[in-house]
Parts: sequence; C-alpha cells; structure tokens
Amino acid sequence: MVRFFDIFRPFIRIMPEVKAPDRKVPFKEKLIWTTLVLVLFLIMSNMPLWGIPAGQQGFDYLYYMRLILASSRGTLMELGIGPVVTAGLVMQLLVGSQIVKIDYANPEDRALFTGSQKVLAVFITIFQAAAFVLSNSYGTLEPPNALAVFLQLFAGGILVLLMDEMLQKGWGIGSGVSLFIAANVSTTIMWGAFSVMGTSTENGDGYYRGAIIAFFQMLYDGYTNNDIWGYLQKAFYRPHGLPDMTGVLATIAVFLMVVYVESVRVELPVVHSKYRGFRGKYPIKLMYTSNIPIILVQALYANVLFFSQILWTRDPNNFWFGLLGTYKTAEEGGRLEPIG
Repeated sequence: MVRFFDIFRPFIRIMPEVKAPDRKVPFKEKLIWTTLVLVLFLIMSNMPLWGIPAGQQGFDYLYYMRLILASSRGTLMELGIGPVVTAGLVMQLLVGSQIVKIDYANPEDRALFTGSQKVLAVFITIFQAAAFVLSNSYGTLEPPNALAVFLQLFAGGILVLLMDEMLQKGWGIGSGVSLFIAANVSTTIMWGAFSVMGTSTENGDGYYRGAIIAFFQMLYDGYTNNDIWGYLQKAFYRPHGLPDMTGVLATIAVFLMVVYVESVRVELPVVHSKYRGFRGKYPIKLMYTSNIPIILVQALYANVLFFSQILWTRDPNNFWFGLLGTYKTAEEGGRLEPIG
C-alpha cells in the first residue's frame, strides 16, 4: 500500500538540499553564516522585481500581512516566508490529526516528512507566484515580463527555503523564519522612527517620515511659534497613517512587556514515585510556545485573505466569492480594505 508521503519521493530526489554539517560548527562560524543569511535577506527585500513598468500599480494583496510574513512589496521577497510556513502548517495538521501517520522514531520517516514538507513549500511557491502574476498584482504585464516576474518570485521563494534549511540544520543560529521576521520588524521600526524621507502636505504633514525625527522638528516649530502643546499633539497623531510618537511609545511598551513575560518561569512541584521524601521543582517558561502559534494562525489567515481578494477582484458581484470577503479600494490606492 502506497503511503501519503511516498507520493513525494520522486520530487524529493531532485530537490536542492543543504547538507547537515559533519562536524561541530563553532559559535563564531555559526554567527558568520547567520549574518550572511541576514544580509542576503535584506538585499532581497530591497531588490525590485525586473519587468514591472515604472509607475504601474496593481493590488497589494498581502498589505496587512507583510510584517508577520517578512514580505516586501515589489521585491524578490514578495512572498516572504509564506510558502515555508504554509507547508509546515499543512503537514503538521495532517500528522497531528492522524489523517496521515508517521513514525518519528524511524529516521527514514523523519527524513521523508522533512523532504515532503520542502516539496510542498516549492509547490506553494509556484502556485502563489503564478497567482500574483495572473491576478494583476503588478498591473497588466506583457507575457515575457510576466514570465520574468514569475521566475524571480520562484527564485526568491527557493532561496528563502534553502536559507531556512541551512540555519535549521546547524550552520547558523535559530531558524530562518524567526530571523527573517525579526529582521523585517526591526527594519520597519527603525525606518518608521528615524526615516529622513520628506513628506508633502498632500500625502503627509510636511515633516520627515520618521516619527522621532519629526517629533524634534515639531518641537522646534512649536517653540518658534509659541505653540509647543499644539505641535506636540501633531507629533503624537499624524495624518495619512504616518508613523507618530504614539506608535513609538506603544512599541516600546509592548517590547518591555514581551521581555518581561519571556523571562517568567512557572515552577511545577515534582514528587518522585519511588522516593517519597524527594521533592523538587521543574521550571517551565510561561511563553513556552513562543511566537509559533501566532505565525501559524497569521499564515493561515494570509492565505485565506490572499485568495479571497483575488476572487473578489475577478467578480465583485459573485455571491459565493463574497462569502469569503468583500472589499473596497483604499483611498491611497494599491490595496483593498475589507468591509465584509
């Protein structure tokens, strides 16, 4: 009888693979490899896709999920970690619900499970890349340009998969998924706080985009115009979704709260069954599951949101498509706002 995972065997043989180290990798070397992966990720996050005409804009289907998916609009990291996390989520659900059986004590089964997860991630990358191109996410593209964009998205997805595998197999520190999310969040925070990109009065307030830089600008203007309180209010609430000091203080508060909760341990009393006089305590982290549940839920929601928006743009009046979600075009354009 052919098992479910046996279907993936022919594809596993042709999958690119990062070999596990056959020696103990020193910490300094791990740090170097992790840094190189991080630098490559940041380069990919800022490398625009070739083949999209300048000024041409489509719908940004992942606008609300880019932070958690480590995704960057119009770059090689358009898909982010979405395919990798989605593949892991599907496989874990199949195994956890006993729909598909696997023996983790068997090394062959473990290798087959890991390989199948990688194959599924590649299939999801192909599917999502094609969906982005065919759904006019970048506007209407000529066939050669559409093919070029598809190949770039596919290559970006494969690189993310290999970088994550490289870190998880012991060449680096931690996992690629967590590293990419942390890098994406960090760069977003730094950009939102210290960006010196100017804004006009039409799409902003005339000050720099960075919240902290704009705060000192407004503080100076408030002093010169003898209206410090009024300008401070502007610094804490800026129009058109610009970063403001309210967001900066909220970010700091959340960061401190997470650091505190992460350090909390719950000590469970332990009594030995053979030695009744022996008592001890077993510490368990309060945040034992870390950010994994949030990532999995957001990945699932991102896929539903992604495909519901694509279907809705195809036929906004279709009743069945409307059950998944209805949207309207945002005033800024380029994204859809859910309304039902």
